[in-house]
Amino acid sequence: MKIIILSNGPGLKEVVTLYGHSSEWIPNSITDKNISFEVIKTYETSSFNIDNADGFIITGSKFSVYDNENWIKALKNKVDVILNLDKPVLGICFGHQLLAECLGGKVEKNLLGWELGSYNISLTRDGLNSKLFKSFNNGDFVYESHQDVVSILPNNAIELAFSNKGNQSFSYGDKIFGVQFHPEFSYEVTRKLMDLRKDRGIVIDNDQLYESVNSKKILDNFIEIVKENK
Repeated sequence: MKIIILSNGPGLKEVVTLYGHSSEWIPNSITDKNISFEVIKTYETSSFNIDNADGFIITGSKFSVYDNENWIKALKNKVDVILNLDKPVLGICFGHQLLAECLGGKVEKNLLGWELGSYNISLTRDGLNSKLFKSFNNGDFVYESHQDVVSILPNNAIELAFSNKGNQSFSYGDKIFGVQFHPEFSYEVTRKLMDLRKDRGIVIDNDQLYESVNSKKILDNFIEIVKENK
């Protein structure tokens, strides 16, 4: 089975030097080690083959989906093609917002400010029944690092989770999923991001970081969904 990871930025140097890149954390977080991963740096190329993938994971980014960057415009066109392949897709943070926009939703800077650190999220009834949130508990902590939000979900999208600052997850059909939080983050990575951004003047809601026990299960659950659709 092959998963293509669309990597949407080089990452913060201070984090990458210590802990590596999110495109490494994702495969390392997945329990099944018999999966082939191909990492495509979308910020460096818009020409890549997507026909041989069984599923796609779209990573976060320091950029916003509404930024006027040529590579983001090209990526949106590529995501439109991917959505027509009828293959499972998981978007994370920027990837979550990108899916929402490509499907007709709206992404904006959150007027309630950053979500940076650990946050409880609430599952909707659909979220409690979603395969993506299997073995995930209502109110579990997740790791966050973003200031944008999906302010309007696409038509026919189903909200799976939310926090007091906005949408945290949605599904579109039975193969397309977005999560605003970062299931691939570790405690150490999140702590480093919090400290870096605090030093740069970002206001955070709570400096205490709580361990996210179950959020990595999102990645394993997505892999199971890919297997079911293979």
